[in-house]
Amino acid sequence: MVHTPRPDPEPVLSDLRDRGFEVTRLSGDGPAAVAVDGSAPDAVTDRPLAVEPLAGRRGVGGRSALGGDTLALTVVARLAAAARDGQATLFVAAPETAAAVRALLADPFLCRASTDGHRTFYTVPDRIMLSDDSYACVEADETVTWREEPTGSGPDADETGDRRLVCAADGTVRVALESVDSLRCPGPDPAAFPYRYSRGDDRQMHLAGHGREIGRFSGVAAMKARGYRPVPLPLVPEHHLRENARLARAWTVATVTDGSVRYDTA
Repeated sequence: MVHTPRPDPEPVLSDLRDRGFEVTRLSGDGPAAVAVDGSAPDAVTDRPLAVEPLAGRRGVGGRSALGGDTLALTVVARLAAAARDGQATLFVAAPETAAAVRALLADPFLCRASTDGHRTFYTVPDRIMLSDDSYACVEADETVTWREEPTGSGPDADETGDRRLVCAADGTVRVALESVDSLRCPGPDPAAFPYRYSRGDDRQMHLAGHGREIGRFSGVAAMKARGYRPVPLPLVPEHHLRENARLARAWTVATVTDGSVRYDTA
């Protein structure tokens, strides 16, 4: 994976000024600037715009060693922060990164797919902490995925609207939780997952399952080499967008090509 630096937002800020915005540059961990009182591109909102340049990732995509999409986590975190402050988000990105962001934000919003209202989720690098402070693990060769499916079976399964959350790997469901809310603190019961691990005082990863310790490993890579994968957390949009969620959907993505600014909006 090749990381590229955050793009210079100044061409976009200059274009916003030409559109009548008052632009205030900021420093620190928040947005690069906030723009107010102008004519927003395609008029998706009249709220202030938090201008957020995004670093790029070329090659295999924005996945972490633990599994999960780092770009998805960055995007939802910035949407949530802006919405909390009563702002819409204007991302600034290179064309390849911008295309990935637009795919994340298009319908189904911040989800990989949705079929009959049942979502398939992106995953993020955060691990799933269980109620005993250990971490969830499954035995799998391939990537772990999360999706919703109807509770029950048969032709009437969808009528209640209840949806369980299932974790699948290698084409097999490994874990089924009551709903996405099962992931909220204090986290699932350890018995919900076939394996769990924690770091001991000896600095080793202690892997347990089926009522006994399975083994000790030097780290996550050693665990994965033996076929045991930490379970990444699914990105459940409503768990991140807790305030002004509708404002988070008033997004814009700006790219600069040959000095010209292009805006794509919700």
